[in-house]
Amino acid sequence: MTRKIKNYFFLLPMLLCISLLSLTVHAKDKADQPTRYQAVVENMQKLGDELVAQYQPKEGLSTMEGFTALYFDHYEGSGMELSVAALSPTINIKTEAFFTRLINASSNGIRPDQLQITWAALKSQLTTDLALLNSHASQHFSQVFIKSFTILFREGVEALIIVTALLAYLRRSEHAHKTNIIYYGVGLALLASVVTAVAFITLFKNLGANREAIEGITMLTASAVMFYVSFWLLSKRDALKWQGFIKNKMTQALTSSSMFALGLTAFLAVYREGAETILFYQALLIDSKDQLIGVVAGFGAACLALTVIYGAMQRASVKIPYRLFFTLTALLLYVMSFSFVGGAILDLQEAGWINITPIPHFPQIEWLGLFPAWQNVGAQLLFVVPSVVILGVWYIRQCRQRHTPALAQQET
Repeated sequence: MTRKIKNYFFLLPMLLCISLLSLTVHAKDKADQPTRYQAVVENMQKLGDELVAQYQPKEGLSTMEGFTALYFDHYEGSGMELSVAALSPTINIKTEAFFTRLINASSNGIRPDQLQITWAALKSQLTTDLALLNSHASQHFSQVFIKSFTILFREGVEALIIVTALLAYLRRSEHAHKTNIIYYGVGLALLASVVTAVAFITLFKNLGANREAIEGITMLTASAVMFYVSFWLLSKRDALKWQGFIKNKMTQALTSSSMFALGLTAFLAVYREGAETILFYQALLIDSKDQLIGVVAGFGAACLALTVIYGAMQRASVKIPYRLFFTLTALLLYVMSFSFVGGAILDLQEAGWINITPIPHFPQIEWLGLFPAWQNVGAQLLFVVPSVVILGVWYIRQCRQRHTPALAQQET
């Protein structure tokens, strides 16, 4: 296989994904999207009003179960969650966070007036969701094309950045012959994404809270692996100034365990986005079943755009100085792992595995996985503290290595 073909080999399984999706998705006839989701929101608001009216702090668990059913059976079960997330992950995360707060608040037996305030905020957010869906309800080719393009491009860029950085690392450390481990990781992730999405569509339609738990555990695993790889790359930053290290020590540094970590990082980066992307396309195909050409065209255009970006990033990575390249790559993986921790805790909160204690007036920054709850912020602080310690130890070692040659020269 030539190097040129190998460079773009990882894009081929993406075409397989959309082909399998067209065979497995069940685009059943449904009512018109605006009418359908209008009815869903009206029903949720009605049921929520009844739950709040009947709420008794001493019997908060029954109210919690009611709001939990409202989320999993109506918001998620109707397909509304996927449709909103496909258009705006930011708005979807806000809605999920409101549901989580409301479920946790009712289970903790807060005062009725406080529950009413929290429910009012969620009702307003549901109206925002509906307005978003209504604003994108047109079935014109151009709008369906843009939706399809945006889904793959938005989800693909994040994974592509990580994969490209890992490939560039191996090439710049004179181990281009070991890039197969990255390609294998990407290929397996795409295959696993298809299997997972099909399972969610067919076997696990009613998985409910367990689905959120699976997503949370996956994100925590990805965070741990990226955390390890980010510091592993950072430790190579200064050492790469000496060509002797590249030729003699890098082979020792790229042990089987390190290579496995790099491959696993590529797998998790793509898998995290892959299954979700396929589910987004399922929602898009259902809501735009009369514009299949627009969906396919948007997908193809996104593949082309990602290919161009990949090529540009590969060329740019060669020109970046070693020290800066390794620093930026390590920083990228660290920020991603930090964000994954916050998102994972939110998923586990939605699953009911972790409580939520809101922090008043605290900012919510979705791209950093930062959410206004003590559990989320606490988990990320626990993530940062050991990072500072490890970084401090690494810095001290680097200072000692720099001073050792100077002291040796003085003694001679």
